Amino acid sequence: MDGPGALPRLPPRRPRLAGRPSAPQASTPAGPPGPQLSRPAATRPPRPARWRSRPGIPVLAAAYALSAGGCCALAAYGRAGLVDLHVYRAGGDAVLHGAKLYQQHFAGLPFTYPPFAAVIFTVLAALPWTAAAGLITAASAAALPASLWFALRLPPASSWLDSRAAWRLALAAAIAAIWLEPVRSTLGYGQVNLLLAAGVLYDLWLPAGARRKGTVIGLAAGVKLVPAFFLVYLLVTRRYRAAATGAAVLAATVAAGWAVLPASSAHYWAHSFLDSGRISPVQNPYNQSLLGVIARNLHSPAVRPVWLPAAAVIAAIGLALAARAQRGGSEAAGFSLCAITGLLISPISWTHHWVIAIPALLLAAVATARRAGPGTRPATVAAAAGLAVLAIAGWARLAREVPAASWLHQSSLGLLLSEIYVLAGLGVLAGAAARAAAGRPGHRAAARPAHSE
Repeated sequence: MDGPGALPRLPPRRPRLAGRPSAPQASTPAGPPGPQLSRPAATRPPRPARWRSRPGIPVLAAAYALSAGGCCALAAYGRAGLVDLHVYRAGGDAVLHGAKLYQQHFAGLPFTYPPFAAVIFTVLAALPWTAAAGLITAASAAALPASLWFALRLPPASSWLDSRAAWRLALAAAIAAIWLEPVRSTLGYGQVNLLLAAGVLYDLWLPAGARRKGTVIGLAAGVKLVPAFFLVYLLVTRRYRAAATGAAVLAATVAAGWAVLPASSAHYWAHSFLDSGRISPVQNPYNQSLLGVIARNLHSPAVRPVWLPAAAVIAAIGLALAARAQRGGSEAAGFSLCAITGLLISPISWTHHWVIAIPALLLAAVATARRAGPGTRPATVAAAAGLAVLAIAGWARLAREVPAASWLHQSSLGLLLSEIYVLAGLGVLAGAAARAAAGRPGHRAAARPAHSE
């Protein structure tokens, strides 16, 4: 209460902020000096335990090297005996010594690739056998995680993971993926499929305006014709410059082969090009293509009147779905659908050709994990179960060997096992078509910041 003689009222004192020094006060000689306040040093909050426990890229690379080393050692001493590498070298020898290319055989297997491939394989023919085998095996083993990384850098996956996180996931996945049947067969036969898959994915990873986009796909198609399907994919997605570049490079490989091997080129493009039977009987169970499945189910290799229209329909549907996904912002889904469609419609798709579907399997797993949540649990569980079945099928070699005399007369179970890759591919296209009909673009996600270190 105010009154005469009362002390004057002081303004209320503002509370001091924690950790903030007060304004300097005038010192008085009376009394000891007060405590000196200092600003606490800024400290960075500790990273969560999940960051500290996550293995780094060198650790994962070392683990992959161990896994790949074991798989490559088994492949080198397996019963396949790197037989396709011997065929490659026979083709290269024919070029170096002026022999007739398509009369070259190794262990009864002919050289069946375009003439340009033989020109490339002169490098393998010029090397000692041990060096050539080591080179193709090491290059293939390195190409697997590279392929997975390129796939994870395709939109929209590139917005889900930054470059380092993509490398970690690619290496971790490759530790297991190298034991899948397509990869083991590629290594065991000494094939170049992993290198071609990495080249295709590298090309798709390039920016849209890159002048060299389409070049590597054209080169890959010059070695084996199946990657040429990706030139059609570039065309239907309206990347006309890249498609034209790839087509020009492919034409250049044909011209190069013709310049070096004119007689063999004339024979190949006039006779062997459309003869799928020159490679192997189409009913071989290791032929995981639509043509092989139709032949085995109709008990006859003469099924072209049935296969051609069916392949045309599958090609149209697959390309339409791939183009829709790409236009919706998902190059990852576009690549996956194009790769699977190409494998289905090719006359011959050996199990080792399906290595190009392994990056698609990883992309599907990542997309499934991102969609996981309380509201999507049934769909997520179903998708995860389907991916697990595909992975186990690829590991267990369910497309197993059957005596040649029984290729056209298998039991119901034998037919099912000999169709596992084709059924999976058709299932993927059916699922993509169902999503398209529901108005949901495949693998499309809302933009999120990349995962950072």
